[in-house]
Amino acid sequence: MAATTTVKNIIDQRVKVVLQELAPDGIRWTNAELLCWLNESYQVIVGLRPDSAAVNQSIELNAGTKQAIPDKGMRLLDVVRNLSESGMAILVCDRRQLDMTVRNWHGEKESDEIEHFVFDEMDPRHFYVYPPAAEGTRVEIIYSAVPPPHGDYETNKGDVIRLDDSYAPAIVDYILYRAFAKDADFAGNANRSAMHYNAFNTQLGGKGRMDMSGSPNAGGVARTA
Repeated sequence: MAATTTVKNIIDQRVKVVLQELAPDGIRWTNAELLCWLNESYQVIVGLRPDSAAVNQSIELNAGTKQAIPDKGMRLLDVVRNLSESGMAILVCDRRQLDMTVRNWHGEKESDEIEHFVFDEMDPRHFYVYPPAAEGTRVEIIYSAVPPPHGDYETNKGDVIRLDDSYAPAIVDYILYRAFAKDADFAGNANRSAMHYNAFNTQLGGKGRMDMSGSPNAGGVARTA
């Protein structure tokens, strides 16, 4: 479902109400500051919940085994299928298992039909394919990408947020956490900052559990990851 919540709704109608910031341009907390923290929330949320900004895209593979997600991507989530006439599914494979059973797999003959992919959490922007890909082989992948930031507030306040509407409360709490942290020397503001940061993390964790329980995979065979 596409987002409908606007930047103005987040900042003017939610964040500023809590901050009691009544000035149109902001006095203690300017619109530019609040928008900066809204943009920052995207980076943090996608880092914690890569599925929040999943992109499903077809890509052309490089010749050989080593591949990379598009430049805008942050982390590979899945390699789905070949985009050849066969449409054959591509299965995840453990690298150590492949190394032990097919020691020279990186040097095997190139193919335009990929059977497996290998992923290492330590190198989230790259993956390997088996057999080695022929130049021009196309596959469908899913990866996460941090949404582009909104520009200046007056020009972009009508933009819809870059994540699903369900993340709007977490975005509000993140901005409030940063706003009260700015004034942490004032009595109570450090506690309010911590409260909103905890609420932010709790919402993301709770949403993650709900998404898993409502997944089509929840009642069937779990996908091997």
